Amino acid sequence: MKNKDLNILIVEDEVISTQYLIDILESLDFTDIYDATNMDDALDIVKNYNIDIVFMDINIQGSTDGIAGAKLLNKHCFLPIIFTTAYGDSDTISEASDTNAFGYLIKPFEANEVEAALSITLKRVEYSMNKSNYENTAKNDVVDLGMQQKYDFSNKTFYINNIAIDLTTNELEVLYVFSKNLNQNVSYDRLKESVWNNKDISNSTIRDTVSRLKRKTPNLYIDNIINFGYILKR
Repeated sequence: MKNKDLNILIVEDEVISTQYLIDILESLDFTDIYDATNMDDALDIVKNYNIDIVFMDINIQGSTDGIAGAKLLNKHCFLPIIFTTAYGDSDTISEASDTNAFGYLIKPFEANEVEAALSITLKRVEYSMNKSNYENTAKNDVVDLGMQQKYDFSNKTFYINNIAIDLTTNELEVLYVFSKNLNQNVSYDRLKESVWNNKDISNSTIRDTVSRLKRKTPNLYIDNIINFGYILKR
């Protein structure tokens, strides 16, 4: 994946900070860079352009701060977030970790710190940009998960060697979301919305469900993404 192929959005209300980050990104050969000073503009950009990575100021001015804004953006599509903040306190970082947080930059940051944050993020983004797997999954009622394993979307059933495996309703629903987003990161918030209908449950409840699912399906490659969620790889 080349940098010129990626669209980056900067959500920042300070013009000087925005231009500073743009200069750094351009020095790293990024060419498609968008910027917004508030969440309304950010949403418009996300709806109209295929944004791949977002630099989000946690303390952006307005009715919606960066943390809430990150959750709002990700209701429209999967977006890895690199947060920028003038505060490095643990409470702020902990709160941000409940979103699609792929990295943090504490202001004032240097060019090498931006490059390092992007390097880590891009490795994960490569999974989410494997569009061929996603499109094949979306077009078919059954997805091949390897090693004689498959998920049938029509009846939400998981099979090994054409034998239906006994899973709980929540386990099947979680696997449904994973299979529909094969090779793409799935956040805790996405699972809460899709499986638990946005009920007020803790991330530990999701972790327990996924742990049981992994024990029953040991040949599935379900990888944990710390402070974010999971990815089912094929």
